[in-house]
Amino acid sequence: MGAESTSGRLVSLDAFRGLTIAGMILVNNPGDWETVHPPLLHAEWHGWTPTDLIFPFFLFIVGVSMAFSFGKRLELGGRSDLYRQVIRRV
Repeated sequence: MGAESTSGRLVSLDAFRGLTIAGMILVNNPGDWETVHPPLLHAEWHGWTPTDLIFPFFLFIVGVSMAFSFGKRLELGGRSDLYRQVIRRV
């Protein structure tokens, strides 16, 4: 499937998650708010900046992680175990 570590985790997804979290920290704490570099601000209306990609990247990571998690949960315990886990987490 992809580069997996010995624990079965997808290394590329973990690396992407780490870069996205680092981006979140940088965007939310750019230092002095009076002199922020333009790429660290949201686009006014038209266009986009790297800041505008952080949330879509995060949603992509969540979706991919859910697909792997649900697949493993279905293999181990079936639908009832999956539903119980989803309800417990919600």
